[in-house]
Amino acid sequence: MKGRKLSFLERQAKIEQEASERRKVFKELLDHVKAGYSLDCFGPLSLTSIRKYLKTFKEEFIEEELENAIRQGKNYWEDLGRRQSNGSCLGNSRSWYYNMANRYGWREKIDIEAEHKGQVQVNIVSYARGQSSSDSKTSPSDTLEQE
Repeated sequence: MKGRKLSFLERQAKIEQEASERRKVFKELLDHVKAGYSLDCFGPLSLTSIRKYLKTFKEEFIEEELENAIRQGKNYWEDLGRRQSNGSCLGNSRSWYYNMANRYGWREKIDIEAEHKGQVQVNIVSYARGQSSSDSKTSPSDTLEQE
């Protein structure tokens, strides 16, 4: 016979008190992420709680295992895109691209911002004369007269 369903606060209290419950919910989290879902849509725990438990319960919430699950979830999405591109899987490539752009920061173009503080010195070089204009002591008309 099953008991009643625990409220969110009751479940959180149980997780904080019992190591077996922490291991159980962490395994659920790993399975969730491996399937390609985001951390922030995991029902039993909020993203804040996950971060807190990673710091507080390092024996049950193992950060390296979570990172591995995140890589496996990303691999799921990349594999799906590869299969769509070679025709072995039907799907909407544009929606797949938007998913990857939003989920993993993929972009078509790289945005580069440059800021300069201070002075910039510009030298103008005349390739006809082979010297910079600041080095020149004669005017262009003098150069023409010498030739």
